[in-house]
Amino acid sequence: MFDSKKFYSKLGVTFESSIMNSIILPKPGTKLIRFTGGSYDVPSLPSAEVKRIFEEASPQAWAEMLQYGETAGMPSLLKELSTFMAGHKIKTDPTKEIIVTTGSQEAIDLVSRVFIDKGDMILVGAPTYLQALSAFRTQYPKFVDIPIDFEGMDTHILEEKLKKIKATGKKAKMLYIIPSFQNPDSSLMTLERRQRVLELADKYDFIIFEDNPYGYISFEGPMPTPLAGLDKSGRVMYTSTFSKMVSPGMRIGWITANPEFTDHMIEAKNNTSICNDGLSQYAAAELFRRGDVARQIPKVTRVYRKKRDVMLEAMETSFPKKAKWEEPKGGLFLWVKLPRGFDTDSLLMESVKNGIAFVPGSLFFSKPVHNYLRLNYSLPSEEDIVTGIQALGRLLKEKL
Repeated sequence: MFDSKKFYSKLGVTFESSIMNSIILPKPGTKLIRFTGGSYDVPSLPSAEVKRIFEEASPQAWAEMLQYGETAGMPSLLKELSTFMAGHKIKTDPTKEIIVTTGSQEAIDLVSRVFIDKGDMILVGAPTYLQALSAFRTQYPKFVDIPIDFEGMDTHILEEKLKKIKATGKKAKMLYIIPSFQNPDSSLMTLERRQRVLELADKYDFIIFEDNPYGYISFEGPMPTPLAGLDKSGRVMYTSTFSKMVSPGMRIGWITANPEFTDHMIEAKNNTSICNDGLSQYAAAELFRRGDVARQIPKVTRVYRKKRDVMLEAMETSFPKKAKWEEPKGGLFLWVKLPRGFDTDSLLMESVKNGIAFVPGSLFFSKPVHNYLRLNYSLPSEEDIVTGIQALGRLLKEKL
């Protein structure tokens, strides 16, 4: 038997089996109540609408779907995405400033490969999206953690960190931020803080990578204006996705940036995926054109608001008093803080044995913090939410 381990690259050896693959992502036949990944509510998926689109497709449309497409994306979808973003005050040229990606995760990978060098200082929330941290780590940057509270990234501490970096003769290159219903804590950044982030980017000369998968799932009024809609200097790269508002299985995401940035990212994408699949792009463009996306967002938002309320009520009666959380105003997640010294990584293993899965908070920090856990309410049924929260509450009370 040959020694297979010696053939890995320095990066390749880091790609080991993770909790994401073994527990978080649903597997057929497993009997777990999953408060894990942000999967879509199955009964709410637009199955009939997508079926109708393909049934009505013309021979010309089928030829376009089944042939190679442009690396940046199908022109009809790029046009619809530009119109959609304009409704949120983001002005884009669909021929130069948008790239269709395989979910927003490919957009994160493109930004990682095109903009991050080894040792670059990357500003990130503490906590923040775990798969963004994983993608950035492939380029070996230096993370600078900025605390997140329920009003979003703390801009006072952000400025303090930037001053300290400048005093050393160095500078930050990029800020990664999820201003609207942040993953994992569902915090909502205030307008004042959004404007301050843009001011600091101009003052300290860094770019901003804004990730907005969840902003459309708003329980109290319309989605706040993204940073990209407030940006005047062209520093903001903006990514979003179909995964939370329409369908995760279609794997439609997009990134918009100034044309110089998109030129480089298109070439980077061409080296990996060449282009997105035509069937998903065609269906996505038609869902926009027919008004299905505009109808789907409020529909699924109502479902998630109800599920959030069911989870909050179950937690209030079942969780120990030492567990703390805020009520999400949107998004898909509840972020639970437990007493310092409590280890939710260990709790997960025991919880899975009891038929309940969640995501331990340590995954959402560049330097692991172990006394948090994230709960998702979008996928499980209301009955499973109550049953699972009661079981998890009993386990927490035993441990605390």
